[in-house]
Amino acid sequence: MERTLYTNWATLALILALVYYMRLSKPMFFGFVLIGGAMVYGVNAIYQMTFGDAKMLALISLVIFVVAWIFQFIGHKIEGKKPSFLEDLQFLLIGPAWLLHFIYKKVGIKY
Repeated sequence: MERTLYTNWATLALILALVYYMRLSKPMFFGFVLIGGAMVYGVNAIYQMTFGDAKMLALISLVIFVVAWIFQFIGHKIEGKKPSFLEDLQFLLIGPAWLLHFIYKKVGIKY
């Protein structure tokens, strides 16, 4: 039996973030629908690989989260700037939009 894990707190958080991005810009929203969908698909793929073991999924997700944050702080150290998302939750959501802006600019999408 194949089980899926699409309905969870992370999906709810993603939907709320998408509402925020929709208010910023429709092209940003559609970009994050694709990115968010890929992330949800990836989480479900990990869940399937662990044969539906939610504890193993949580452990793998925690490891990915910690490694990503380590690289985040290394990047800020190299950049020489303190992470602004520590001051305001809104900056935590602006960071991904800032990165998507560079992608859109490179491929010529107006946002």
